[in-house]
Amino acid sequence: MKHKQRMYKRKLKIIIILSSVAACMIALIITNIFVPVIYLTAYFHFTKDANPSGQLRVRYLDAGFGDCVLVELPDGKTMLIDGGTGTYNNVYNLLNVLNKSGINQIDYLFCTSVKSEHCGALAEIVKYKKISRAYIPFVTNLNLTDEYAAFYSGLTQSGAEVKTAQFGEGEYSPDSDYFFMILSPSAKGSPQCEYDAMNSLPNERNINNASVVLWLQYGGRAFMFLSDATAEAQARAADLIRLQDGKFTLGGTEVTFARCTVIKVANHCAEGYAEPKLFDVVQPEAAIITVGENAKDCPSNTEIANIQLYVGKNLFRTDVHGAITVTVRDGEYQISKEKQR
Repeated sequence: MKHKQRMYKRKLKIIIILSSVAACMIALIITNIFVPVIYLTAYFHFTKDANPSGQLRVRYLDAGFGDCVLVELPDGKTMLIDGGTGTYNNVYNLLNVLNKSGINQIDYLFCTSVKSEHCGALAEIVKYKKISRAYIPFVTNLNLTDEYAAFYSGLTQSGAEVKTAQFGEGEYSPDSDYFFMILSPSAKGSPQCEYDAMNSLPNERNINNASVVLWLQYGGRAFMFLSDATAEAQARAADLIRLQDGKFTLGGTEVTFARCTVIKVANHCAEGYAEPKLFDVVQPEAAIITVGENAKDCPSNTEIANIQLYVGKNLFRTDVHGAITVTVRDGEYQISKEKQR
């Protein structure tokens, strides 16, 4: 009798354990439909860090040797410029920032380059966040990089509106009086379009030459994002701004460029990527270098010295200062650093 009782208890214990394991597995599967289990802790925040209405907040996230800028617009819309590399830590950190800010939808997603340090994390982001509109490179060979191929595949399944990232694309918000506009690459079909060279010969120079150069402006304060644009591409942008006297038509509305407040330096401030012609035209007040610690040959000391001729001490680096945040409200701007050094 006692032997039967022991056998019964043993079987019952096994059943309970197996049932518990099965319940946990089912719970994880259900959870993973809505929240990625491997990033689960990035979804739980007791306090939120939402951007106040009427304020522009631009955050240059520390994505190691990569680019990732989160822009929270004054009307509550959100822009993500690149996502950094696809490492676990990078994706986790980006999701953590998005969730803490209460961001479940990205209204404007920019993939500025097919290189891994720009689009590496975007495949995960389009999987777990709603994307309204995406601006992407014109690429004939979708397997140009594995990271871009994965991102493109996920984007086409996301239901997002997809636009080619080319000159003239952008948007003006009459209600909140902000606008953003792509200055480079040239429009598809135009003479000597940078995409043609990249697609026919996808070497590093041609890929960088086709990087997206983006202008964002609000409250008389302007931001320029250079991705990996070469000195040649930067010089073309400078000529364009000078030729147009900073006046462009965007969606039927004439917009006028203000003096550049903050410029995101091209290609992690590698040698030869701080083009004086562009800096002369836009006259930035501050510059930000997105670069990882111990990055090979970046940032260049020569380029740092050249940039400081324009911005003085207002030069910030993600490898030194961590994430860098710029806020604009009532025409005034402030820059804060994650690491105070």
